[in-house]
Amino acid sequence: MSGDRAEARRGKNVGMRDPGLFESIAASYRAARPDYPSELYDTLVQQGVIGPGRRVLEIGAGTGEATGELVRRGGAVFAVEPGPELAARLRQACPEASVLVSQIEDVDLAAHRFDSVVAATSMHWVDLPTVLPRLGQALEQGGLLAVWRTVFGDPRVQTPFRRAVDEIVAGRDETIPRTDPLEPRPTVAELEAGSRFRLVRTWEWPWQTDLDATQIRALFATFSDWQDQAELDAVQAAAAAQPGPVTEHYVTILHLLRSTTGET
Repeated sequence: MSGDRAEARRGKNVGMRDPGLFESIAASYRAARPDYPSELYDTLVQQGVIGPGRRVLEIGAGTGEATGELVRRGGAVFAVEPGPELAARLRQACPEASVLVSQIEDVDLAAHRFDSVVAATSMHWVDLPTVLPRLGQALEQGGLLAVWRTVFGDPRVQTPFRRAVDEIVAGRDETIPRTDPLEPRPTVAELEAGSRFRLVRTWEWPWQTDLDATQIRALFATFSDWQDQAELDAVQAAAAAQPGPVTEHYVTILHLLRSTTGET
């Protein structure tokens, strides 16, 4: 799951995931989150990450924001989700997928073999030094790792609403250094650490969507660093103050890496 542009700017190192954070909004999470661009899934098919006959491990599947499309594209999906309520909704939405309720760090990956691993806005919650070596061992030789996130608020496009969001964030009492919002965690350097995986390529898809004030509040409420009700009130008011729906400019970023396990 994810944070928003403000989280990326702050370089928040959230560590391993607390399932309770998203369990509390399991009923509303899926409706609040926009879909990923179709070009993302087209690319995953073209690169052999998903498709007929592919055995795919999905990390942090949530309520199936990506799982449904992975299944529709023909993959045999083994989805790991630590939240019981989220996993229950995932099973209901994607009965074709195998679902395990667990932190990925606790899964015996040596008992499985996969052609690829995908993480849709979830890998920043993972203990990478623990998990990456295990993923390399669970993948077939030359297996693929696809990690993607959406940056909610393209910093190259300034709007009155986004300036209001920046003002809200600027009022927080924080000293966390800001990082490049277009390099959300985990970075390529983090994914390549330990030489278990090597970058194949990075893709970036800018896109936009129109949201009303209620939809804005619901979306921001799914961000891990927007849990303050006063801030949610403020962001909803900022959206409501705009003439008509808010046009939001987002960027989905995909990193594709290949396992180096077994290379000579």
